[in-house]
Amino acid sequence: MKNLFISGSIKIKRLDEVVRSRLDNVISSGMTVLIGDAGGVDKSVQQYLLMSGFSSVKVYCTGKIPRNNEGGWPVVCVDPPIGSKGRDYYVAKDLMMADDSDIGLMIWDCKSPGTLSNVMQLLKKKKKSVVYISSKKTFLTVTSEADFKALVDQMEFEDYAAVDKKISFSSILNFQPASGQTDELSDKAKGLQRLIASHQAEIINHEKTIAELKRQLEQLREPMDDMFSAL
Repeated sequence: MKNLFISGSIKIKRLDEVVRSRLDNVISSGMTVLIGDAGGVDKSVQQYLLMSGFSSVKVYCTGKIPRNNEGGWPVVCVDPPIGSKGRDYYVAKDLMMADDSDIGLMIWDCKSPGTLSNVMQLLKKKKKSVVYISSKKTFLTVTSEADFKALVDQMEFEDYAAVDKKISFSSILNFQPASGQTDELSDKAKGLQRLIASHQAEIINHEKTIAELKRQLEQLREPMDDMFSAL
């Protein structure tokens, strides 16, 4: 019996019909679902599995008590790194689920670093992820670095930079484009450079405007100073 790691963005509160259909397939397949205790996708999937009467579920949490366990299922408690907080605190359970699972089902908003990190961890362990891209309402299967590139290419420039800053996916995975193929990440980097250059140009223009306004202000002050000095 295979273990399925389900994860997703905390901001996704409602499961699309196609996702519920996939969950129905999971239920009929007899897989064991490994899921976290967060809000968003974790909680919504837990509620759907409970409503469907599915009992082959394990809830993973960092620490001793899960935040959400809708079905009262068995809990796997994972000790966090000493002194960890924020995302570093909760990532311990995700790493454990990646170890314990055979395959992943991810529901992603193209912004969540945690979900993308889980895909990356499974890929590093040569495990498949099926990712539902909520904004495109489509599934993408990730079994290779090329697939992962195609996945991150769905992100907006600003989100790409913000997520990469948190989980460093572009440096952890040593992406090398195949000969003759477009390097999507290189294109993304060029896009980010253009965005930076655009903002820098705006800053220069603002500085020029400020300098001109200051010059005009000084000109307005000069006659007034002369008038008062004559009294």
